[in-house]
Amino acid sequence: MQQYEGIIKLWKVDKGFGFIQPNAGGKEVFIHIRDLQHTNYQPQQGDKIKYKIVADKDGKIRAYEAFIRGQEIKKPQPQQTIKRDFQLGMLPRLIIAIIPFVFSALLIKQQHNFIPFFAYLIVSLVTFIVYTIDKTKAHNNQWRIPEQTLHLLELLGGWPGALITQRAIRHKNKKMAFQIVFWLIVLIHIAIWVDVLFLNNNGVLCKFYSLCNRE
Repeated sequence: MQQYEGIIKLWKVDKGFGFIQPNAGGKEVFIHIRDLQHTNYQPQQGDKIKYKIVADKDGKIRAYEAFIRGQEIKKPQPQQTIKRDFQLGMLPRLIIAIIPFVFSALLIKQQHNFIPFFAYLIVSLVTFIVYTIDKTKAHNNQWRIPEQTLHLLELLGGWPGALITQRAIRHKNKKMAFQIVFWLIVLIHIAIWVDVLFLNNNGVLCKFYSLCNRE
């Protein structure tokens, strides 16, 4: 694969990506920090860089296997491969995503209440659309949708859609801080369902809610 040379024209530290101006001229080349072969180095504007190019699935050109002159190249870390191997596949995600719909069906049977079922369905679809828009904005280097908005949609019942979408379009599924908040939301929803359906509204959550109402 041919190797190219250029200069870092712009680098956004908070976003983790930038653009290369090729020495041979032409259009600027996008580069993400994960495609740099360095350890603990933040690129600076004006850095001289060598890189290879590849087209992503959308046909856009980006740099990869890049390194900046004068900086130490990092060695491959086996832990990164192990981390990816233990990520949830699509089948386990589908099984987990079905849980609130099963609980909703039980609620329909017990109380003829259809609201949670359709709420999960509609908000999950909305969450899927918003995730997709955010992914597109990321590829186009546009202003992103705040993570708080994504978490709010998940909290309102869109987490099953988010769970599947994260895997389907490879978005927000590797950022640890985001995943911690996401799974906390999932656990909260499941805990509420267990409280309502299996503890006859006498569980900890319902008791806490009653105390809040008394105040």
